[in-house]
Amino acid sequence: MKRILLNGVLLAASAWVAVAALPPGGWEPSVKARLDEVIARNGGNPDAYAVFDFDYTIAVGDLSLSCIWEMLETLDLKAGDFRAHVKLGLPERFRPEADALAALADKLEPIRGEDMTRTPTWSAFARGYWRLFWNIHDMCGDPAVCRWRMGLFAGYTPDDLRSFAVRATAKALKYGGVSVDATVPTERRGMAFPQEMKDLFRELRTAGIAVYVVSGSSQEMLRAVAGSAFGLDVPPEHVFGVVHGLDAKGRLVPKEIEGGVTAGRKPAFIRARIAPRHHGADPVLAGGDSMGDYAMLTEFKGLQAALVFPRDLGQRKMDELIASAPASGGKVLVQGRDEPRGRFRPDHSSVYPPPGRP
Repeated sequence: MKRILLNGVLLAASAWVAVAALPPGGWEPSVKARLDEVIARNGGNPDAYAVFDFDYTIAVGDLSLSCIWEMLETLDLKAGDFRAHVKLGLPERFRPEADALAALADKLEPIRGEDMTRTPTWSAFARGYWRLFWNIHDMCGDPAVCRWRMGLFAGYTPDDLRSFAVRATAKALKYGGVSVDATVPTERRGMAFPQEMKDLFRELRTAGIAVYVVSGSSQEMLRAVAGSAFGLDVPPEHVFGVVHGLDAKGRLVPKEIEGGVTAGRKPAFIRARIAPRHHGADPVLAGGDSMGDYAMLTEFKGLQAALVFPRDLGQRKMDELIASAPASGGKVLVQGRDEPRGRFRPDHSSVYPPPGRP
């Protein structure tokens, strides 16, 4: 065992571990210094691991919503027409809105393709879909709208889901960050994978610290996007999300099954599915951005650092967690980003696109 002096702190590390610092990039300097310290402190420990949310944490942007945008622009349905899909898992009170939406989709069907999205009918269709989406969310909660939105992918095989997610993400990345959509100005769209997160994952792996993704998005979609396709290189067996049922022919049915990640219960999932791989140890590092990640960022006694990305969500507990950072002794790390440009910024605060839904 050798001793390493890093940022004035004497650390222990296995002799074979190469101690490297993260490239400066856009990191806030004190956040980078603390992450360097956590990596060096845990390098070579096979029971050390880190867990990260995906949407607005690893990515600037939301994978599920990017996939919905791609579906609305292509109507690439696998099991019947839009009318059948939109009613899957739909609470009864929203049936009239769904019927109106389906009537617009019927008009779009003969003109599917790039020209479709330039029509007034498609504009009304897209606005209607997102209005219904957020009405379900606000009245019935996040789990209800998550189940309903997967109805668009009924009939997809796991391979179909993976291919679709890569295609949708590639299109979303062309925005260069998150912006408000011109056609549906209540909605944000676009994605980015900041180089700093790729650097962090690389340095964690180099030090022998396993990296896991724990998200409320579709597990198949996540595994396609978090792997080598966009340079994140997280192995599929380290990526966990919502698992959906398959029919006898291996096609998706929009019903969650046991064993997947459930929003708000990430610590329980981590303890049941990830910690046993590391002799029951808590994660040494966790990263997140919203109340879906709050418990994961605060409940583990062995957690050495919680990497938090501030967002304009108005979530009291997350705001309090961010405010606690200066007095946390390096436990809470707040890293700002420029969301419209999809970049980190060397500050604790973030820059956001104009107002819109997340």
